[in-house]
Amino acid sequence: MAAVEHRGAVAAAKAMNVSQPSISHAIGELEALWCERLFTRIPSRGLELTAAGKRRYKEARELMQRAAQLGARSTESVVGDLSVGCFATLGARHLPPIIRHFQNHYPDVRLTIQEGDTEELVEEVERGTLDLALIYDMDLARQVVLHTIGEQSPYVLLPEGHRLARQSVVTIHDLVDEPFFLLDMPHSRDYFLSLFRLAGVSPTVALELRSVEMIRSLVANGHGVSILVTRPVGDLSYDGRPIVCCPFDSTVPAQRVVVAAPQTTQLPRPAAAFLEVMRDRFMKS
Repeated sequence: MAAVEHRGAVAAAKAMNVSQPSISHAIGELEALWCERLFTRIPSRGLELTAAGKRRYKEARELMQRAAQLGARSTESVVGDLSVGCFATLGARHLPPIIRHFQNHYPDVRLTIQEGDTEELVEEVERGTLDLALIYDMDLARQVVLHTIGEQSPYVLLPEGHRLARQSVVTIHDLVDEPFFLLDMPHSRDYFLSLFRLAGVSPTVALELRSVEMIRSLVANGHGVSILVTRPVGDLSYDGRPIVCCPFDSTVPAQRVVVAAPQTTQLPRPAAAFLEVMRDRFMKS
């Protein structure tokens, strides 16, 4: 399991404080025992599970969950390991209070958190190395189940004093001639560009950036405008300058916030409990 979660024997050995040959030997013994190849070795990417490896890894995870449940104080206890991924901007805004609430109610669950972009997270859920992933629904045709927990509306970021800041709503057409900062993350980039395509126009892209805070700071200092979906509580940039956040008109739809989960008949108890906490917290936010 460590070789899967760390994507290679070297990283797994370091995490477990054992030698790399011992990990490779253990993998070889399992492959010989089951007469199945569990991994393919891909240069620059490390170990990737084969179809047989994915099946065996899933069985091993389920076995570990059952073993943890057997050691619980009661049959109603929620125990075991839980790996949750989160899209970076969503996680920073919403996940810390969710974690606090979850750990207060389920202290026997060992929780790990992983940040990433949508593509990375969905891939990890498909591989079985993440139990859940908090993301936006990008209409991806992938082998995961999406649980809707809320929605958020995209908005326009403007510097203070901008001509559009006085409007109650903004349209996509209002932004065409403005220097535009595009969030350059997998799927997010395509989503923001699609808003312009649907309106039949193209943005004047000044820069493509992976940092939301860099975009917010550039806008606050008057270098251009942008569109985001996740909105921090305070409308200030890192250097303390104010940002004006304007809603779009009704032609721009809201984005669904979803939790990606493996295509299994039933979620393990820790994952099901975490999903319910997320759904509850989003309903109250």
